[in-house]
Amino acid sequence: MKKPQQDWRLSANMLYLNEADLLTLGADWGILADTVTQALASMSVGDYVQPIKPYLRFKNPANRIIAMPAYIGGSFDAAGIKWIASFPANPSFGIPRAHSVVVLNDAATGQPVALINSPLLSIMRTAAVSAVMLRRWLELPSQHHERQLNVGLIGCGPIGQWHARMLTVILGSRLGRLTTYDLSPERARAAAATAGSSGVASSQWEEAYSDSDIIVTCTVSGSRYISSPPPPGSLLLHVSLRDYQPAALSSIETIVVDDWEEICRENTDIEQMHLTAGLGKDQTIAFSEAVFGDKLLTMKQDSNVLFSPMGMAIFDIAVAAYMTELARDKGIGLELT
Repeated sequence: MKKPQQDWRLSANMLYLNEADLLTLGADWGILADTVTQALASMSVGDYVQPIKPYLRFKNPANRIIAMPAYIGGSFDAAGIKWIASFPANPSFGIPRAHSVVVLNDAATGQPVALINSPLLSIMRTAAVSAVMLRRWLELPSQHHERQLNVGLIGCGPIGQWHARMLTVILGSRLGRLTTYDLSPERARAAAATAGSSGVASSQWEEAYSDSDIIVTCTVSGSRYISSPPPPGSLLLHVSLRDYQPAALSSIETIVVDDWEEICRENTDIEQMHLTAGLGKDQTIAFSEAVFGDKLLTMKQDSNVLFSPMGMAIFDIAVAAYMTELARDKGIGLELT
């Protein structure tokens, strides 16, 4: 898939995209990771606006709807908002847990130019952010070796499934074994199948954790279940944010976060480390510094890296702009006048 040539701002109409449209467009993980990297570059020079996102809760405190507005400059020059709902009981009613819409605006006029009605955009964005961190980690001197890398994927819902697809592409021939675990054996098998003969579905999360170079947690667990330290030298892609007991992370020296003010709240593992062990912002590395700076280059061979991304709206807007451009280029979606 080539990067589209058409400017998504050129049409006077609003483009409507749904999940079927996004599936038709597909996910080019190299381009998506490049898109996130470009947005991160704009962020690193202050060419963005991103307020702290509010959480709307009512009736059942387990449910939440999050507003994520942002402006991202650079080649994007786009504003917009993601409005994402998470209702954990939904699957028992036969509907997805998460629902999400993204409205994309032309930054020059404020005109709404796209409406993307699908949580899949957010899922793709989440996996693309992980891909950026993974690519950076693979570049580090500690990873200059010929051996293959084992991956443990814990949690194989929609976000886990798309992470499995991303991991097989980004790692390519460097993927040794993909061990998957989920409370649903069927979901675990589906994620493992992504890696073909290299995929193994496990009945215990410990098997995906104890012998992996890369550990990806994509659960919706209501309690912290990981109590033991990770294998030496491993990368922890901490997508679900609430999996580790503080003691399991106490020896980790390298912690990368996308936004300290966002991540140190809402009962995340980072907030628990802040409350129980005094972890402070100055003890973490900003995502932009990790990708563009040299703070990761001097790590010891057996040092762990914990990447905890709370989720940044600028990445949603950047990916939405790319997908809108691609859809217009391919004539996909519904033009709303």
